[in-house]
Amino acid sequence: EGERGEGLRERWRALDGSLRRLLSTWFDQGLLNLEPLSWETSPAGLLGRVMQYERVHPFTGGWPDLQRRLGGGDADGASEGGAAGRYNRMFALTHPRMPGEATDNRPVAMRVATHD
Repeated sequence: EGERGEGLRERWRALDGSLRRLLSTWFDQGLLNLEPLSWETSPAGLLGRVMQYERVHPFTGGWPDLQRRLGGGDADGASEGGAAGRYNRMFALTHPRMPGEATDNRPVAMRVATHD
């Protein structure tokens, strides 16, 4: 290995540095869009991928679970959503060059403030 192995490692390091610079430019926060997800208006493909890739809070109940979390009604078609769904919102970070793909998603649970 010796010199040949060291030269190869240097080339890999250079490639790694180049990729890091390119990816940090392509996925700069200024180039990402924060889009609200909606049961009624978001593309089904995007919603399906959000369900498929979610690892922190998996969608164990499938599409009805997603609909509830989006506040778009329950599985029976109720318009108000469940108590939890009414105050839930989900947002996806998307990139203009990757239409229909979410680079990340953020669930938000809003709370109603009560005053004494």
